Amino acid sequence: MTDTNLGWAARVMEWLRFGMQLVFLNLLFLTGTLAGLVVFGIFPSAVATTVLLARLRAGDSGDRLVRDFITAYRASFLHANKVGSLFLVAGLLAALNAGMALDPAAGTAQLALSAVAVVVSGAVAVSAAAAVVICSRYRDSVLRTWRFALVLPLASPLMTLSWLVSMAGVAVLLGSVNALLPLVGASLPLLVSGLLVGHRLETLAPNDDGAPERRQPAGRSSQLTPAT
Repeated sequence: MTDTNLGWAARVMEWLRFGMQLVFLNLLFLTGTLAGLVVFGIFPSAVATTVLLARLRAGDSGDRLVRDFITAYRASFLHANKVGSLFLVAGLLAALNAGMALDPAAGTAQLALSAVAVVVSGAVAVSAAAAVVICSRYRDSVLRTWRFALVLPLASPLMTLSWLVSMAGVAVLLGSVNALLPLVGASLPLLVSGLLVGHRLETLAPNDDGAPERRQPAGRSSQLTPAT
């Protein structure tokens, strides 16, 4: 077998391994979410999964996914829930608004307000995704994290558009191939979100206040311990 064939075979094996890790991380995400009774588990699970996805992209072999997930989940549990509370409330309000918009008796004014709410909901969704990535890379106060997460989509329209288009593509893929939903229904969106938001964060200087110790670089073990 030629070196070229060996190289392709090794690359295929790497992609297969990464795909299996995506499936396993999706299972860990679901387990963590259920362990937190959904409401208190979804944000810590998303943060822990994003941490491990960043490590895998950085070349980590991923041989200790369960232990590292538990460590990251426990380290981020309180902080992630505090940060995520704002977006959970916003998501609930968006769901209630969507229900009213589907009401056949809704008037023109209500429909117009619903259209505005859809735009706002999209912005909040991007902010929630940004908050997850921010929590996986930095440890700051809840208010500062909220401010950064809410401002980032407005200050980065290209990133916001890319995220919305990418999530729409992921939704179409998962909807078209139903078998993928239980396998990578959470880990794939988190992977794409981590790539897009993480790339944008790399171009910014969030620690311009002279506190570089708040940064927890993606793909390093410092992500798995609570910041002091």
